[in-house]
Amino acid sequence: MERAVRFKSAADYATSEIQRMILAGDLPAGERLDQVRLAEQLDVSRHPVRQAIERLAERGFVQLSPHRSAVVTAQSVDDLVELYSLRETLEDMALRASWPALVSGGIADLEAVHKRLAAQDSDADIEGYMHENRAFHLRFYRDCGNRHLVRTIATLFDLSERYQRTALDARRRQTQSREEHAGMMEALRRHDLELLSQRLKAHNRGTQEQVCALLAEGGAGAHPAQ
Repeated sequence: MERAVRFKSAADYATSEIQRMILAGDLPAGERLDQVRLAEQLDVSRHPVRQAIERLAERGFVQLSPHRSAVVTAQSVDDLVELYSLRETLEDMALRASWPALVSGGIADLEAVHKRLAAQDSDADIEGYMHENRAFHLRFYRDCGNRHLVRTIATLFDLSERYQRTALDARRRQTQSREEHAGMMEALRRHDLELLSQRLKAHNRGTQEQVCALLAEGGAGAHPAQ
């Protein structure tokens, strides 16, 4: 079975699939997670689904009530600001630690990743685009020498994916993102750490601004923070 090859356990599989459904909007913000229905849909028992929900609650994708019912976490301005503020701090730390490896041997690797990302059409294949976008961004931090920092950044990046998808609903933001990705690569080719740092921060702030505007309007299936 393909699942047995890709995942070490049924709980790993259930976690991956439920997270994917949340990110894709198949499980929208505020929806109660029905363990029986999910178990049937994923063709697993309820136990791995329950484990998956607990893991996703720890990551911030799901909220658990005192009675253990679970709902998909809503998007909000407060959550967005907290998430991106922490990302900015940790990503800049990891970028600076990764810099020697990036300029000595990582540029060619990033060129290849960027080429794949630039070839993606987020309208035609949002899943493919998000996969390459994740690979592109996280590649800047991979060589920081701190596995805990890399893991934390990856988790925060995954949590922010719903906001990234929301921003990409605006065609103007799609165009801006492509230009900003190209600008990051230009800074890297010039071996200009400070310029790259500035452009990475500006890129993430652009996403925040787009999503904050949508949330303030009550869009994106979410609500502004109270």
